[in-house]
Amino acid sequence: MMETAEINKKKHHFTFGKLILYIVLIVLTVAAFLPLFWILSTSFKEMQEIFTNEIVWIPENPTLENYQRAFEAYPLVEWMRNSILVTVWTILLSSIFYIMPAYALAKMEFKLKPLLMVLMLATIMIPKELSAIPVYKMVRAVNLMDTTASVIIPQVSEAIGVFLLVQFFRSIPDELIEASLLDGAHHWKILWRIFVPLSGPAVSVMIILTFVNSWNNFFWPLLVTFSEASMTLPVGMSTIMASYSEASAARQYGLLMAMSVIASLPTVIVFLALQNKFVEAVTSSSIKG
Repeated sequence: MMETAEINKKKHHFTFGKLILYIVLIVLTVAAFLPLFWILSTSFKEMQEIFTNEIVWIPENPTLENYQRAFEAYPLVEWMRNSILVTVWTILLSSIFYIMPAYALAKMEFKLKPLLMVLMLATIMIPKELSAIPVYKMVRAVNLMDTTASVIIPQVSEAIGVFLLVQFFRSIPDELIEASLLDGAHHWKILWRIFVPLSGPAVSVMIILTFVNSWNNFFWPLLVTFSEASMTLPVGMSTIMASYSEASAARQYGLLMAMSVIASLPTVIVFLALQNKFVEAVTSSSIKG
């Protein structure tokens, strides 16, 4: 009887602890989503509701005026087209330049391998702002300024994607390579026929991270693009506030919130499409660790 009572007490204590944990998680989740909800709500508000003294979470008279102004008054479609073009090419080129060196560093032996690993880790630790000046000079020297190529090419050489895939490739058994080599397959075929299909979760995580970094990249496109023909969406949005005086810029909150919602939709769609692979990659890495 005493053992049963003690077990019931432990179960009750565990349930109470889980309840407290759930409450804390719910509070943190609500706190994290409140700013996002405020952005979405403000994008549908009229001017008087934005600058009222009372907090209005849900607009009384929802309107699409801010979204209409975003497409009519500014080249939003062209900015989005440039961002999509830059992001798609960055993902395609990055997938190639990430996967091939990651396989070599993870599964092949050569003299400069330790040095290359150290250099790769060193580039991850260096802030992008420090390397912006030499990269800017190189882009200018080859006459690529104010082009989509000037935005795409420097983003392809991010070492974090290589490091991510190296860690995942190391978890794949070497016996697969040995068996494939005995069957007459070469490393190129082993990489694309065996390793890439087995690395679906890691590749999906790499695609998500590359997409987010490229889509939200503001600093580098701001340096190398000047015209609307090559300007990306984050840079274009910054010109809206820069084109108004400080007094009149406050009137553009609804417009900016509407453009922020539009700009965030592609990232949300990509994550929802690849979220299962993302969770699978996180789960598998935690189990292996």
